[in-house]
Amino acid sequence: MLVWRLAWRNLWRHRGRSLVVGGILFMGALLLTFGNGVVSGMERGLQRQVVESFTGDVVVASSKQQDDNVFLSMMGKEVEPLYRMSELEAAVDSLPWVSATLPVGKNMAMALHESEGNPGYLFLLGVDFAKWKAFFPNAFDVKAGKMPGPGEPGLLLPTGANDQLYQTMGQIFLPQGVHDTNLLPEDARRLSANNILHEIVLMGFSNSMSTSDLRLDVLGVGRFRALNTIWGHFALTDIESYRTVQGYLRQDEQAVTLTEDQRNMMASDNLDAMLAEGSAQDVPVAAISKPDTTDSVIDKGSDPAWNLMLVRLKGESAEQGAARLDTLFQQRHLPARALPWHKAVGVIGSLAMLIRGALLGFVGLLFVVAGIVIANTLAMSALERTTEIGMMRAVGATRTFIARMMMSETAMLAAVFGGMGVVVGALLVAVVPHLGITTGNDLLQMVYGGEVFQPLLRPQDLVACFLELGLVVALASLYPMKLAASITPLDAIARE
Repeated sequence: MLVWRLAWRNLWRHRGRSLVVGGILFMGALLLTFGNGVVSGMERGLQRQVVESFTGDVVVASSKQQDDNVFLSMMGKEVEPLYRMSELEAAVDSLPWVSATLPVGKNMAMALHESEGNPGYLFLLGVDFAKWKAFFPNAFDVKAGKMPGPGEPGLLLPTGANDQLYQTMGQIFLPQGVHDTNLLPEDARRLSANNILHEIVLMGFSNSMSTSDLRLDVLGVGRFRALNTIWGHFALTDIESYRTVQGYLRQDEQAVTLTEDQRNMMASDNLDAMLAEGSAQDVPVAAISKPDTTDSVIDKGSDPAWNLMLVRLKGESAEQGAARLDTLFQQRHLPARALPWHKAVGVIGSLAMLIRGALLGFVGLLFVVAGIVIANTLAMSALERTTEIGMMRAVGATRTFIARMMMSETAMLAAVFGGMGVVVGALLVAVVPHLGITTGNDLLQMVYGGEVFQPLLRPQDLVACFLELGLVVALASLYPMKLAASITPLDAIARE
């Protein structure tokens, strides 16, 4: 108790120095608290903008898929077909730490120009719209037209994909009966009605050269509610239309097993022999129109092809979930592998992790700078009090007593001014989202946690702030404590 009374007396006696140290502690605690809020807000924003709006926590791809970047692969690199989906879904859905799964098709598609102009390109997602809306509720805002109904063929076109098609094709697409020019790029609003189309002809863009073209109605135009500049390049269509475009087996078609002679003929480069009278008739039509059925169907099962399965987890991180799913697939000999969401989106995921690392580095830098400034200020304070401390040593105060007194003084300042800094920082984090600070830049949206700057403080973040503050104070006090404890009565006499 004597140590605390002396510490309080000393702080009051040296009010100027106490306020300087307290001010540093206040600003350090405030910045640490706000920095933690920005990091947490970004993590929550990425969860909402990527995981809850587009990818899920884990993306399951074919075991033959070599590139992890399955969503934003450059140059339209083909995503391998994923087979035996019913087995995969049953296996994954049975896990208690999985909350939902969603099969999707994903590959590039070419939009054909019907007037001998340049074609356009877009990423095409094939989905069951009812399941997609249940998996990603409120992820897409339809501005005109409608969301395709269950089993209804048609295309849902984001504004970003529409703009991209206009840049390459000179044509724009809107649902039938819609002529709202506000949905068009600014330089496209002067186009005549002949340049506004309500149907689009898509052809798969694949290395296998087994794709076909299909005319689809544009049923709806809108935007993704998060990261629309990035996700807006993905057009959505019903899964059966997607399979037709990509040359995959549809639900209403069946895979066939070819005889050895038929397989040899399909693999032959001798077109004359293949087209000889009677030869082509021996090969099933599905095998001719769907070249992928010439392979063994052992690993394909009876299900039609997909490309990916999106998985949402509960109480499990993406990395842990992906690792556990990989173990499951190996145990059950399923032709699949799992990817955490940030690997599946390539550079976007890497950029997100880089930004998060930079923010954490910034908070760490604040930690170090605050510690150095506090240590330097306390050390100067100890040297200025050489006479006072020397006299205390002369009347019997031990080195340990002096060190405890210095530590008590710093602890009091940290509790008062540091606590005030944490409170003010928490209030600032709570107020900032209501200021409406917005951005349309996707990079800043990752930092902001959305279009609106939304830092976030969770209970564990507040605990972390107090722990960080305590650690800074403890480390910063070590040298000043040692310096003060080393002062002797002789030092006090010499100082006088």
